[in-house]
Amino acid sequence: GFGSTKDAIEAINYAIDRKQKGVNLRVISASWGSTQNSKALEDAIRAAGENGILFVAAAGNSSTDNDKRPHYPSNYNLPNVISVAALDRTDSLASFSNYGVKTVHVAAPGREIVSTWLGNAYREASGTSMATPYVSGVAALIVASDPSISVDKLRERVLRSVDKVESLNGKIASGGRINAAKALGVK
Repeated sequence: GFGSTKDAIEAINYAIDRKQKGVNLRVISASWGSTQNSKALEDAIRAAGENGILFVAAAGNSSTDNDKRPHYPSNYNLPNVISVAALDRTDSLASFSNYGVKTVHVAAPGREIVSTWLGNAYREASGTSMATPYVSGVAALIVASDPSISVDKLRERVLRSVDKVESLNGKIASGGRINAAKALGVK
């Protein structure tokens, strides 16, 4: 809520530039969004994918079905985008979380999450913006264990390694919550 689409595009282009200069930048964690569609933003996210960068995006906090009322950037139908819903402590879809069996891919904890805050402080917060970094972190762990993994395989591995959660059936595409151990093949 503190920037513009232009700022977001510049940040994505900066990440692409760093990747092209040899930095192993593989995951963008995007805990922001709106209902405004932007072709320029979509093109920047597509370019990130073409440069091997996964784009993990918050699904939104309006309790709405993203299949019917799109939320961007999480609704861009691109092969490098993962859209993230939020769960509460009972593994239920959080009351505020957006969902969509076609457009929201995976869920992660997103209610009552303790996080760092301004002024060297901590704060409890809820939202798909709290869930998104969990998914980005799992993706980063996968990259650390397999630095040459393609963006397509990385996305597939995150989505394939979920724990199925009954309450998510018919709500999100994978029907599951992220599982870092499964994603890394740890038993």
